[in-house]
Amino acid sequence: MAGSKPGSGNSAPARLPSLWVPLRYFVTAQVAFVTAMLWAPWQVSNLLDFYYQGHDLALTHLLTLGWITMTIMGASFQLVPVALETTLWSERLACWQYWIMLLGVAIMVSHFWIGHHEGLAFGAGLVLVAVILFLVNMGRTLWQLPHWDIVGRHMAAALVYLASTVIMGNLMALDKIFDFLGGQVLSTIHAHAHLAGIGWVTMMIFGASYKLIPMFSLSELRDERLAYWEFWLLQVGLAGLYVTLLLHSSWATLFALLIATAVGLFLWTMRDVMRVRRRPRLDWGLRHAMSAMTTLAIVTILGLWLSTGWVPSEELAARLAFGYGVLALLGWISAMIIGLMYKIIPFLVWHHRYSDLIGLRSVPPAAQILGESTPRMEFWLLYAGIAMTVAGVVLASWLLLQVGTLALALAGLTFAVAVCRIYCHLVPRLTPLPEAQIVGT
Repeated sequence: MAGSKPGSGNSAPARLPSLWVPLRYFVTAQVAFVTAMLWAPWQVSNLLDFYYQGHDLALTHLLTLGWITMTIMGASFQLVPVALETTLWSERLACWQYWIMLLGVAIMVSHFWIGHHEGLAFGAGLVLVAVILFLVNMGRTLWQLPHWDIVGRHMAAALVYLASTVIMGNLMALDKIFDFLGGQVLSTIHAHAHLAGIGWVTMMIFGASYKLIPMFSLSELRDERLAYWEFWLLQVGLAGLYVTLLLHSSWATLFALLIATAVGLFLWTMRDVMRVRRRPRLDWGLRHAMSAMTTLAIVTILGLWLSTGWVPSEELAARLAFGYGVLALLGWISAMIIGLMYKIIPFLVWHHRYSDLIGLRSVPPAAQILGESTPRMEFWLLYAGIAMTVAGVVLASWLLLQVGTLALALAGLTFAVAVCRIYCHLVPRLTPLPEAQIVGT
Protein backbone atom coordinates (compact mmCIF):
# COMPACT_ATOMS: atom_id res chain seq x y z
CA MET A 1 0.00 0.00 0.00
CA ALA A 2 1.69 3.16 -1.14
CA GLY A 3 1.25 6.52 0.54
CA SER A 4 1.06 9.98 -0.95
CA LYS A 5 2.46 13.28 0.14
CA PRO A 6 0.50 15.64 2.35
CA GLY A 7 -1.47 18.03 0.26
CA SER A 8 -1.20 15.88 -2.84
CA GLY A 9 -4.94 15.80 -3.28
CA ASN A 10 -5.44 12.18 -2.31
CA SER A 11 -8.89 12.28 -0.74
CA ALA A 12 -9.61 8.55 -0.54
CA PRO A 13 -11.72 7.75 2.52
CA ALA A 14 -9.96 6.28 5.52
CA ARG A 15 -10.31 2.53 5.99
CA LEU A 16 -10.22 1.18 9.53
CA PRO A 17 -7.91 -1.78 10.15
CA SER A 18 -9.24 -5.15 11.22
CA LEU A 19 -10.25 -5.40 14.89
CA TRP A 20 -7.57 -8.02 15.42
CA VAL A 21 -4.74 -5.61 14.57
CA PRO A 22 -5.08 -3.46 17.71
CA LEU A 23 -6.69 -6.18 19.80
CA ARG A 24 -3.64 -8.44 19.92
CA TYR A 25 -1.63 -5.50 21.27
CA PHE A 26 -4.31 -4.59 23.81
CA VAL A 27 -4.69 -8.12 25.18
CA THR A 28 -0.92 -8.59 25.46
CA ALA A 29 -0.52 -5.22 27.17
CA GLN A 30 -3.29 -6.01 29.64
CA VAL A 31 -1.69 -9.35 30.49
CA ALA A 32 1.59 -7.50 31.10
CA PHE A 33 -0.14 -4.97 33.38
CA VAL A 34 -1.92 -7.61 35.44
CA THR A 35 1.30 -9.65 35.68
CA ALA A 36 3.22 -6.61 36.92
CA MET A 37 0.56 -5.81 39.53
CA LEU A 38 0.54 -9.42 40.78
CA TRP A 39 4.33 -9.48 40.77
CA ALA A 40 4.74 -6.29 42.82
CA PRO A 41 3.70 -7.65 46.27
CA TRP A 42 6.48 -10.24 46.02
CA GLN A 43 9.06 -7.49 45.38
CA VAL A 44 8.51 -5.33 48.45
CA SER A 45 12.02 -5.93 49.82
CA ASN A 46 13.55 -4.97 46.47
CA LEU A 47 11.30 -1.91 46.19
CA LEU A 48 12.51 -0.72 49.59
CA ASP A 49 16.09 -0.97 48.35
CA PHE A 50 17.76 1.28 45.78
CA TYR A 51 15.73 1.39 42.55
CA TYR A 52 18.63 0.75 40.15
CA GLN A 53 18.77 -3.04 40.40
CA GLY A 54 17.81 -5.89 38.11
CA HIS A 55 14.50 -6.98 39.66
CA ASP A 56 13.13 -3.43 39.85
CA LEU A 57 14.24 -2.72 36.28
CA ALA A 58 12.56 -5.92 35.09
CA LEU A 59 9.28 -4.83 36.69
CA THR A 60 9.68 -1.29 35.31
CA HIS A 61 10.25 -2.46 31.74
CA LEU A 62 7.37 -4.91 31.93
CA LEU A 63 5.21 -1.84 32.61
CA THR A 64 6.89 0.62 30.23
CA LEU A 65 7.31 -1.72 27.25
CA GLY A 66 4.88 -4.58 27.83
CA TRP A 67 1.97 -2.49 29.13
CA ILE A 68 2.36 1.15 28.10
CA THR A 69 4.19 0.95 24.77
CA MET A 70 2.23 -2.10 23.56
CA THR A 71 -1.04 -0.30 24.36
CA ILE A 72 -0.02 2.90 22.58
CA MET A 73 1.13 0.96 19.53
CA GLY A 74 -2.15 -0.93 19.31
CA ALA A 75 -4.17 2.23 19.86
CA SER A 76 -2.18 4.07 17.20
CA PHE A 77 -3.13 1.53 14.55
CA GLN A 78 -6.82 2.11 15.33
CA LEU A 79 -6.94 5.78 16.33
CA VAL A 80 -4.61 7.41 13.79
CA PRO A 81 -6.98 6.52 10.91
CA VAL A 82 -9.96 7.80 12.95
CA ALA A 83 -8.41 10.92 14.47
CA LEU A 84 -6.51 12.02 11.38
CA GLU A 85 -8.89 10.67 8.72
CA THR A 86 -6.32 8.57 6.91
CA THR A 87 -5.65 4.86 6.34
CA LEU A 88 -3.13 2.57 8.06
CA TRP A 89 -0.35 1.91 5.58
CA SER A 90 0.18 -1.82 6.29
CA GLU A 91 -1.72 -4.23 8.54
CA ARG A 92 0.74 -7.00 7.67
CA LEU A 93 3.67 -4.94 8.94
CA ALA A 94 1.76 -4.32 12.18
CA CYS A 95 1.39 -8.08 12.61
CA TRP A 96 5.10 -8.80 12.05
CA GLN A 97 6.00 -5.99 14.42
CA TYR A 98 3.82 -7.47 17.15
CA TRP A 99 5.65 -10.80 17.29
CA ILE A 100 9.10 -9.19 17.24
CA MET A 101 8.08 -6.73 19.96
CA LEU A 102 6.59 -9.48 22.11
CA LEU A 103 9.74 -11.59 21.87
CA GLY A 104 12.01 -8.61 22.53
CA VAL A 105 10.13 -7.48 25.63
CA ALA A 106 10.00 -11.04 27.03
CA ILE A 107 13.77 -11.45 26.55
CA MET A 108 14.54 -8.03 28.02
CA VAL A 109 12.41 -8.49 31.14
CA SER A 110 13.71 -12.00 31.83
CA HIS A 111 17.35 -10.98 31.37
CA PHE A 112 16.94 -7.91 33.56
CA TRP A 113 15.67 -10.35 36.18
CA ILE A 114 18.58 -12.80 35.92
CA GLY A 115 21.20 -10.08 35.30
CA HIS A 116 22.43 -11.44 31.96
CA HIS A 117 23.72 -8.46 29.97
CA GLU A 118 24.23 -10.19 26.60
CA GLY A 119 20.65 -11.48 26.57
CA LEU A 120 19.42 -8.05 27.63
CA ALA A 121 21.21 -6.43 24.70
CA PHE A 122 19.74 -9.01 22.30
CA GLY A 123 16.22 -8.35 23.58
CA ALA A 124 16.76 -4.58 23.30
CA GLY A 125 17.87 -5.11 19.71
CA LEU A 126 14.63 -6.95 18.90
CA VAL A 127 12.62 -4.11 20.47
CA LEU A 128 14.58 -1.69 18.26
CA VAL A 129 13.66 -3.70 15.15
CA ALA A 130 9.98 -3.72 16.18
CA VAL A 131 10.06 0.03 16.80
CA ILE A 132 11.64 0.63 13.38
CA LEU A 133 8.78 -1.31 11.75
CA PHE A 134 6.28 0.72 13.80
CA LEU A 135 7.93 3.99 12.76
CA VAL A 136 7.89 2.98 9.10
CA ASN A 137 4.20 2.06 9.30
CA MET A 138 3.19 5.19 11.19
CA GLY A 139 5.47 7.40 9.11
CA ARG A 140 3.96 6.21 5.84
CA THR A 141 0.49 6.55 7.35
CA LEU A 142 1.11 10.13 8.50
CA TRP A 143 2.70 10.96 5.13
CA GLN A 144 -0.76 10.63 3.60
CA LEU A 145 -2.24 13.43 5.72
CA PRO A 146 -3.76 16.29 3.73
CA HIS A 147 -3.01 18.72 6.58
CA TRP A 148 -1.28 18.69 9.97
CA ASP A 149 -3.38 19.62 12.97
CA ILE A 150 -2.39 19.68 16.63
CA VAL A 151 -3.08 15.95 17.03
CA GLY A 152 -0.86 14.98 14.09
CA ARG A 153 1.98 17.20 15.32
CA HIS A 154 1.96 15.57 18.76
CA MET A 155 1.93 12.08 17.27
CA ALA A 156 4.77 12.84 14.87
CA ALA A 157 6.88 14.34 17.68
CA ALA A 158 6.13 11.34 19.91
CA LEU A 159 7.42 8.98 17.21
CA VAL A 160 10.70 10.92 17.06
CA TYR A 161 11.08 10.63 20.83
CA LEU A 162 10.24 6.93 20.72
CA ALA A 163 13.08 6.37 18.25
CA SER A 164 15.46 8.40 20.43
CA THR A 165 14.41 6.54 23.57
CA VAL A 166 14.92 3.08 22.07
CA ILE A 167 18.27 3.99 20.51
CA MET A 168 19.44 5.32 23.87
CA GLY A 169 18.17 2.19 25.60
CA ASN A 170 20.13 0.00 23.21
CA LEU A 171 23.29 2.04 23.82
CA MET A 172 22.78 1.64 27.58
CA ALA A 173 22.32 -2.13 27.15
CA LEU A 174 25.50 -2.42 25.08
CA ASP A 175 27.35 -0.24 27.59
CA LYS A 176 26.76 -2.92 30.22
CA ILE A 177 28.89 -5.24 28.06
CA PHE A 178 31.50 -2.93 26.49
CA ASP A 179 31.55 0.00 28.96
CA PHE A 180 31.99 2.75 26.37
CA LEU A 181 29.57 5.52 27.43
CA GLY A 182 31.27 6.74 30.58
CA GLY A 183 29.63 9.45 32.68
CA GLN A 184 27.27 9.01 35.60
CA VAL A 185 24.90 6.06 35.39
CA LEU A 186 22.06 7.72 37.30
CA SER A 187 22.16 10.85 35.14
CA THR A 188 21.86 8.67 32.04
CA ILE A 189 18.95 6.73 33.54
CA HIS A 190 17.11 9.91 34.53
CA ALA A 191 17.54 11.38 31.04
CA HIS A 192 16.38 8.10 29.42
CA ALA A 193 13.33 7.90 31.71
CA HIS A 194 12.21 11.47 31.01
CA LEU A 195 12.76 11.09 27.27
CA ALA A 196 10.45 8.06 27.34
CA GLY A 197 7.91 9.29 29.88
CA ILE A 198 7.50 12.84 28.57
CA GLY A 199 8.62 12.66 24.94
CA TRP A 200 7.09 9.35 23.88
CA VAL A 201 4.23 8.60 26.26
CA THR A 202 2.99 11.96 27.53
CA MET A 203 3.37 13.58 24.11
CA MET A 204 1.21 10.83 22.58
CA ILE A 205 -1.37 11.04 25.39
CA PHE A 206 -1.63 14.83 25.02
CA GLY A 207 -2.16 14.53 21.27
CA ALA A 208 -4.76 11.78 21.59
CA SER A 209 -6.55 13.65 24.38
CA TYR A 210 -7.14 16.70 22.18
CA LYS A 211 -9.21 14.41 19.95
CA LEU A 212 -10.63 11.78 22.30
CA ILE A 213 -11.62 13.74 25.42
CA PRO A 214 -13.90 16.12 23.45
CA MET A 215 -15.29 13.12 21.54
CA PHE A 216 -16.03 11.03 24.64
CA SER A 217 -17.45 13.92 26.69
CA LEU A 218 -19.56 15.36 23.83
CA SER A 219 -17.57 18.58 23.89
CA GLU A 220 -15.18 20.44 21.62
CA LEU A 221 -11.71 21.94 21.53
CA ARG A 222 -12.78 25.53 20.99
CA ASP A 223 -9.38 27.23 20.83
CA GLU A 224 -6.22 25.43 19.68
CA ARG A 225 -3.86 28.31 20.45
CA LEU A 226 -3.06 27.08 23.96
CA ALA A 227 -2.52 23.59 22.57
CA TYR A 228 0.08 24.91 20.10
CA TRP A 229 1.82 26.85 22.87
CA GLU A 230 1.85 23.67 24.97
CA PHE A 231 3.33 21.72 22.07
CA TRP A 232 6.28 24.04 21.47
CA LEU A 233 7.00 24.65 25.15
CA LEU A 234 7.10 20.89 25.68
CA GLN A 235 9.57 20.45 22.80
CA VAL A 236 11.96 23.10 24.10
CA GLY A 237 11.58 22.04 27.72
CA LEU A 238 12.18 18.36 27.04
CA ALA A 239 15.20 18.95 24.79
CA GLY A 240 16.79 21.18 27.42
CA LEU A 241 15.89 18.88 30.32
CA TYR A 242 17.38 15.87 28.51
CA VAL A 243 20.72 17.60 27.96
CA THR A 244 20.90 19.15 31.43
CA LEU A 245 20.10 15.83 33.11
CA LEU A 246 22.88 14.13 31.15
CA LEU A 247 25.31 16.89 32.13
CA HIS A 248 23.97 17.04 35.70
CA SER A 249 23.48 20.80 35.21
CA SER A 250 21.61 23.19 37.50
CA TRP A 251 19.89 24.59 34.38
CA ALA A 252 17.56 21.58 34.57
CA THR A 253 15.20 23.63 36.76
CA LEU A 254 14.64 26.19 33.99
CA PHE A 255 13.64 23.52 31.47
CA ALA A 256 11.55 21.69 34.07
CA LEU A 257 9.68 24.98 34.53
CA LEU A 258 9.00 25.15 30.77
CA ILE A 259 7.62 21.59 30.89
CA ALA A 260 5.48 22.47 33.91
CA THR A 261 4.08 25.46 32.00
CA ALA A 262 3.24 23.20 29.05
CA VAL A 263 1.50 20.74 31.37
CA GLY A 264 -0.45 23.62 32.91
CA LEU A 265 -1.63 24.75 29.46
CA PHE A 266 -2.73 21.21 28.63
CA LEU A 267 -4.66 20.86 31.89
CA TRP A 268 -6.29 24.27 31.41
CA THR A 269 -7.35 23.28 27.89
CA MET A 270 -8.84 20.02 29.17
CA ARG A 271 -10.65 21.96 31.91
CA ASP A 272 -12.18 24.18 29.24
CA VAL A 273 -13.22 21.12 27.21
CA MET A 274 -14.91 19.53 30.21
CA ARG A 275 -16.60 22.78 31.25
CA VAL A 276 -18.58 23.00 27.98
CA ARG A 277 -19.33 19.28 27.64
CA ARG A 278 -22.85 18.18 26.79
CA ARG A 279 -22.56 14.93 28.75
CA PRO A 280 -22.86 16.01 32.41
CA ARG A 281 -22.33 12.59 33.97
CA LEU A 282 -18.79 11.21 33.92
CA ASP A 283 -18.54 7.49 33.25
CA TRP A 284 -15.68 5.48 34.70
CA GLY A 285 -13.50 5.92 31.63
CA LEU A 286 -13.63 9.70 31.93
CA ARG A 287 -13.29 9.56 35.73
CA HIS A 288 -10.03 7.67 35.29
CA ALA A 289 -8.87 10.27 32.76
CA MET A 290 -9.74 13.24 34.98
CA SER A 291 -8.11 11.63 38.02
CA ALA A 292 -5.01 10.90 35.97
CA MET A 293 -4.79 14.57 34.98
CA THR A 294 -5.03 15.57 38.63
CA THR A 295 -2.18 13.19 39.39
CA LEU A 296 -0.21 14.69 36.49
CA ALA A 297 -0.37 18.07 38.25
CA ILE A 298 1.05 16.49 41.43
CA VAL A 299 3.77 14.67 39.47
CA THR A 300 4.74 17.94 37.75
CA ILE A 301 5.06 19.82 41.03
CA LEU A 302 7.14 17.00 42.53
CA GLY A 303 9.36 16.93 39.45
CA LEU A 304 9.93 20.67 39.69
CA TRP A 305 10.95 20.32 43.33
CA LEU A 306 13.39 17.50 42.56
CA SER A 307 14.93 19.52 39.71
CA THR A 308 15.94 22.28 42.15
CA GLY A 309 18.00 19.89 44.30
CA TRP A 310 16.52 21.47 47.44
CA VAL A 311 16.11 18.18 49.29
CA PRO A 312 17.54 17.76 52.83
CA SER A 313 19.44 14.52 52.14
CA GLU A 314 20.54 12.31 49.26
CA GLU A 315 18.63 9.36 50.71
CA LEU A 316 15.37 11.33 50.80
CA ALA A 317 16.05 12.65 47.29
CA ALA A 318 16.47 9.08 46.01
CA ARG A 319 13.24 7.96 47.69
CA LEU A 320 11.35 10.98 46.39
CA ALA A 321 12.67 10.28 42.89
CA PHE A 322 11.48 6.67 43.14
CA GLY A 323 8.07 7.81 44.40
CA TYR A 324 7.93 10.35 41.58
CA GLY A 325 8.53 7.57 39.05
CA VAL A 326 5.90 5.27 40.59
CA LEU A 327 3.32 8.07 40.69
CA ALA A 328 4.02 8.98 37.06
CA LEU A 329 3.86 5.37 35.83
CA LEU A 330 0.75 4.36 37.73
CA GLY A 331 -1.16 7.48 38.75
CA TRP A 332 -0.73 9.45 35.51
CA ILE A 333 0.10 7.11 32.61
CA SER A 334 -1.52 3.82 33.66
CA ALA A 335 -4.70 5.43 35.01
CA MET A 336 -5.04 7.48 31.82
CA ILE A 337 -4.56 4.40 29.64
CA ILE A 338 -7.11 2.42 31.66
CA GLY A 339 -9.62 5.26 31.29
CA LEU A 340 -9.14 5.43 27.52
CA MET A 341 -9.29 1.64 27.22
CA TYR A 342 -12.66 1.67 29.02
CA LYS A 343 -13.89 3.92 26.21
CA ILE A 344 -12.10 2.45 23.19
CA ILE A 345 -12.37 -1.33 23.68
CA PRO A 346 -16.15 -1.47 24.33
CA PHE A 347 -16.75 0.55 21.17
CA LEU A 348 -14.45 -1.64 19.03
CA VAL A 349 -15.99 -4.85 20.35
CA TRP A 350 -19.56 -3.52 20.03
CA HIS A 351 -18.94 -2.35 16.46
CA HIS A 352 -17.42 -5.69 15.47
CA ARG A 353 -20.18 -7.82 17.05
CA TYR A 354 -23.35 -5.77 16.82
CA SER A 355 -23.13 -3.05 14.15
CA ASP A 356 -24.56 -5.30 11.41
CA LEU A 357 -27.48 -6.31 13.65
CA ILE A 358 -28.87 -2.83 14.33
CA GLY A 359 -32.52 -2.76 13.30
CA LEU A 360 -32.61 -6.55 13.01
CA ARG A 361 -32.04 -7.68 16.58
CA SER A 362 -32.13 -6.18 20.06
CA VAL A 363 -28.50 -5.31 20.82
CA PRO A 364 -26.98 -3.91 24.05
CA PRO A 365 -25.71 -0.31 23.96
CA ALA A 366 -21.93 0.06 23.85
CA ALA A 367 -21.86 1.74 27.28
CA GLN A 368 -23.54 -1.30 28.86
CA ILE A 369 -20.80 -3.69 27.78
CA LEU A 370 -18.37 -2.40 30.43
CA GLY A 371 -20.82 -2.15 33.33
CA GLU A 372 -20.51 0.01 36.45
CA SER A 373 -19.55 -2.02 39.49
CA THR A 374 -16.30 -3.59 38.26
CA PRO A 375 -14.59 -0.41 36.97
CA ARG A 376 -15.75 1.41 40.12
CA MET A 377 -14.07 -1.19 42.32
CA GLU A 378 -10.93 -1.16 40.17
CA PHE A 379 -10.75 2.66 40.35
CA TRP A 380 -10.77 2.84 44.15
CA LEU A 381 -8.40 -0.12 44.56
CA LEU A 382 -6.00 1.42 42.03
CA TYR A 383 -5.82 4.83 43.66
CA ALA A 384 -5.69 3.43 47.21
CA GLY A 385 -2.87 1.16 46.09
CA ILE A 386 -1.00 4.01 44.38
CA ALA A 387 -1.28 6.28 47.42
CA MET A 388 -0.02 3.61 49.86
CA THR A 389 2.72 2.38 47.51
CA VAL A 390 4.11 5.86 46.89
CA ALA A 391 3.94 6.65 50.62
CA GLY A 392 5.65 3.35 51.39
CA VAL A 393 8.47 4.08 48.95
CA VAL A 394 9.05 7.63 50.21
CA LEU A 395 8.75 6.77 53.92
CA ALA A 396 10.59 3.42 53.57
CA SER A 397 7.63 1.69 55.23
CA TRP A 398 7.41 -2.06 54.63
CA LEU A 399 3.81 -2.19 55.88
CA LEU A 400 2.54 0.63 53.64
CA LEU A 401 4.36 -0.82 50.65
CA GLN A 402 3.04 -4.33 51.26
CA VAL A 403 -0.57 -3.21 51.70
CA GLY A 404 -0.28 -0.82 48.75
CA THR A 405 1.08 -3.43 46.34
CA LEU A 406 -1.60 -5.90 47.47
CA ALA A 407 -4.24 -3.29 46.66
CA LEU A 408 -2.60 -2.80 43.26
CA ALA A 409 -2.69 -6.56 42.69
CA LEU A 410 -6.42 -6.58 43.45
CA ALA A 411 -6.88 -3.59 41.12
CA GLY A 412 -5.06 -5.51 38.38
CA LEU A 413 -7.30 -8.54 38.83
CA THR A 414 -10.42 -6.34 38.84
CA PHE A 415 -9.23 -4.65 35.65
CA ALA A 416 -8.76 -8.10 34.11
CA VAL A 417 -12.35 -9.00 35.02
CA ALA A 418 -13.61 -5.74 33.48
CA VAL A 419 -11.87 -6.22 30.12
CA CYS A 420 -12.69 -9.97 30.00
CA ARG A 421 -16.37 -9.07 30.34
CA ILE A 422 -15.97 -6.86 27.27
CA TYR A 423 -14.11 -9.51 25.27
CA CYS A 424 -16.83 -12.07 26.04
CA HIS A 425 -19.04 -10.17 23.58
CA LEU A 426 -16.74 -11.36 20.80
CA VAL A 427 -17.94 -14.92 21.50
CA PRO A 428 -21.65 -15.21 20.60
CA ARG A 429 -22.01 -18.41 22.63
CA LEU A 430 -21.04 -16.52 25.80
CA THR A 431 -23.29 -13.51 25.14
CA PRO A 432 -26.36 -14.76 23.26
CA LEU A 433 -28.91 -12.26 21.96
CA PRO A 434 -32.69 -12.60 22.34
CA GLU A 435 -34.35 -14.48 19.51
CA ALA A 436 -35.28 -12.27 16.57
CA GLN A 437 -38.95 -11.35 16.53
CA ILE A 438 -40.92 -11.98 13.33
CA VAL A 439 -42.55 -8.81 12.03
CA GLY A 440 -46.35 -8.92 12.39
CA THR A 441 -46.52 -11.54 15.13
